[in-house]
Amino acid sequence: RESKREHFCGCVVFPVVDENDNIVYMFGRRIGTPSRGVPDKLNLPGPRRGVFNLAALGASPEVILAESIIDALSFWCAGYRNVTASYGANGFTDDHLAALKKYGIQKVLIAYHRDDAGDRGVEKLTPHLLAIGCELFRVEFPAGKDANDIARAVADPADALGQLLRGAAWIGKPTRTTDMPASDPPARADSSPAILPQAAKEKDDP
Repeated sequence: RESKREHFCGCVVFPVVDENDNIVYMFGRRIGTPSRGVPDKLNLPGPRRGVFNLAALGASPEVILAESIIDALSFWCAGYRNVTASYGANGFTDDHLAALKKYGIQKVLIAYHRDDAGDRGVEKLTPHLLAIGCELFRVEFPAGKDANDIARAVADPADALGQLLRGAAWIGKPTRTTDMPASDPPARADSSPAILPQAAKEKDDP
């Protein structure tokens, strides 16, 4: 910074990389309790670029969209690897939209914080995701909670988060247009997410 102080001083820093493993963005989360008035989350100045865990979009037609990288990592650590993240409730960018469209994502489980900001964020991005052909679900955390809150509060995060994913509330499905492949399976209002953590799959295999 102009003050000669390191921007991410006192933070654990999470890089966001592109398809060629180039770092295009960084997010910082302070370790410990910050001083009064000091934010506990830091972004680089300027536009927020890139898509966290971009590889997940190419590996599955179904993706969890968390509100933050910390929340996405909470899913990841519980075994749910097909997860990416916005940069906050209002941090869904053109890069996110382009990546979901490029990889042909069919189903998005929006796992935003269960608060006013999260609700507004879901409402804002819903028409954009429907427009590119995604069926949408909302992961319904307890009021005021997010994925990280849940994961830290229970003995079995994979089970707790899995129950929330499988019980996600249906938001809507896209209206078929002429530029959508006719071979796409029809989306049903009573369909449900089919995500299981990798650990659970391995455990359940005969």
